[in-house]
Amino acid sequence: MDVKKYILVILLVLIAALFPPILNLPGGLQYLLDLSLIYAIVAIGLNLLMGYAGQISLGHGAFLAVGAYTSAYLTLNLHLPFFIALILSGLVTGIVGIFLGIPALRLEGNYLAIATLGFGIAVTQIFAIWTSFTGGFSGIRPPKPEIFGFKFSSYLSYYYVILVVLIIVIILTQNIVRTKIGRSLMAMRDSEIAAKAMGINVSYYKTLAFGLSAFYTGIAGSLYAHLLGFMTPYDYAFSIGMSLNFLAMIVIGGMGTISGSIIGAIIMTWLPQLTSNLSSIKSLSQIITGAIIIAVVMFYPNGIAYAGARLKDKLERLFTKHQEKIVVKIEK
Repeated sequence: MDVKKYILVILLVLIAALFPPILNLPGGLQYLLDLSLIYAIVAIGLNLLMGYAGQISLGHGAFLAVGAYTSAYLTLNLHLPFFIALILSGLVTGIVGIFLGIPALRLEGNYLAIATLGFGIAVTQIFAIWTSFTGGFSGIRPPKPEIFGFKFSSYLSYYYVILVVLIIVIILTQNIVRTKIGRSLMAMRDSEIAAKAMGINVSYYKTLAFGLSAFYTGIAGSLYAHLLGFMTPYDYAFSIGMSLNFLAMIVIGGMGTISGSIIGAIIMTWLPQLTSNLSSIKSLSQIITGAIIIAVVMFYPNGIAYAGARLKDKLERLFTKHQEKIVVKIEK
């Protein structure tokens, strides 16, 4: 990474850190901002699976539920510190993802989508029945996170915990993509036959992709549980509908890009809330959201992140041509 990119990254982090306290967002909007960052972690994990590895999943809402309830159980029943529960939630969910990835080795395309869809439905039903673990309709109340004696009781203070975790996830993902693992995943995505011919263990990397994606989602689930403060197995975030929203996030933002995952997560979290303010009719909000999604997919089929990159290239070329003209005039 060159100096310009380092400076840009530092500026973006500073903006993200200073943005909420400067604007002094009300509680509801701060909660929505926290939620969008958590969903960004899920979207990055799903993009790692779909955008980089070429595998499809319609069950990430279930992975989110596994991470959330694991963290709630560890902090409520075993009284483990939040930080340890966060990591263990990711590991447990990652193991579940690996077990899902093993039978998925024989499936591709639509069949894999149906299998992951069935997994999402099954997990929701299991959690609904397993009342001793999930609390059933009564739900459970995960405690507010506490690190080194400091309790993150407000949405603003918890925002910085989520932001730090998101930054770590971004750095980890960038390093994975640049290594042999990332190159193998992308080779498998482009052509499994060619990947096998190059000596890549396709079965291993498929399973690894499911495990890594689930690990990210489990961490997001832990953050979600302590942000929400109250959960039931019927929470919309654990449903198939939310799994489809996660898919929409990476399609709108841009498949195979980290920045696209974040952009898509922010849009799909804030857009329904903003459109709902336009009318008291709930269905109108859904119609507007759907229309905007269709427009984005039609005009920017590769995602908003790629559209932004193309715009940047055009501006740089125009700027370069303008500089060349100025130099020519000066020389004359």
